[in-house]
Amino acid sequence: MSHDIPSRGTSRTVSFRKITESFLICKGLPFDKVLSEEKIVDIFSKHNNLFATRGIYSTAVVLWAFLGQALRDGREASCQFAVSCIIDFCLLNDRPAPTQDTGVYCVAREKLSERALRELSGEVANELEAAADLTWLWKDFHPMLIDAFNFTMPDTPENQAVYPQSKSQEPGIGFPIARAVAIVSLATAAVMNVAIGPYAGKETGETALLRVILSTLKPNNLAVMDRYYCSYMMLALLLNQGTHSCARKHHLRISDFRRGRRLSKHDHIVIWTRPQRPQWMSEELYAQIPKNAGTSRSTIQHYRSWSANTFAGHHHYVD
Repeated sequence: MSHDIPSRGTSRTVSFRKITESFLICKGLPFDKVLSEEKIVDIFSKHNNLFATRGIYSTAVVLWAFLGQALRDGREASCQFAVSCIIDFCLLNDRPAPTQDTGVYCVAREKLSERALRELSGEVANELEAAADLTWLWKDFHPMLIDAFNFTMPDTPENQAVYPQSKSQEPGIGFPIARAVAIVSLATAAVMNVAIGPYAGKETGETALLRVILSTLKPNNLAVMDRYYCSYMMLALLLNQGTHSCARKHHLRISDFRRGRRLSKHDHIVIWTRPQRPQWMSEELYAQIPKNAGTSRSTIQHYRSWSANTFAGHHHYVD
């Protein structure tokens, strides 16, 4: 189920703030220590998005400042403070420093390519996942949390045209709302991919957005989802690409422990039957979907050497 982004000041945001503050306390541009200029140049050059390569506001410098600005709060999130950080960075590295004027920085920030930013974040996330310690995994699987959230954005005609506001609000007094579905590594907390769409409309639901980025999940991944995603088609699509899944049963699906193959108390295997083809699915793809959940049954049998408590503990952690 989708959730609104929590407001500032909650226990979760306070904990996250403590982590970011310890990182951002470094003078200058802290991100230049963890995100190399070579990587930025390599990716942004693919998108023809390198600028000011010999100037002060190069692509790398502007990106480092922008990332720090996004993590900061209050006055430190201002463009003025971002420029101050750039000045400190230049002085620390014997580079020509800019003036306090924020105009050039704001113009340069607008040049950053959204596609290049997406590719860069995905590559960094994959590198973190590949380097993850084995103790961070679960039964040698890379658990991937899938969940959705909503967020508002500035009330501009461009945003309203693509991301309409809630119908319960009068025109002119609401904000455009977007829905996003993210795949987050439970090992590294990195966002592996995200799909963003309008809050309402045809094919804008959580499952529709997840299908856009479903190929991000790999055979050694374990998709950890809430019951909203626990449908026959979603589990079948994951199995077809070799991805394992763990989800609570949808509340509309009846559980009858008198049927199926009993493994232990409150633990059994059942066969699900393929439903009719949904409108969004092509006939070719529908033909690849198994007529029953026999494949998932063999997957569950593979886990029988693990105790039911192991599953319960893992799922309780997700909840």
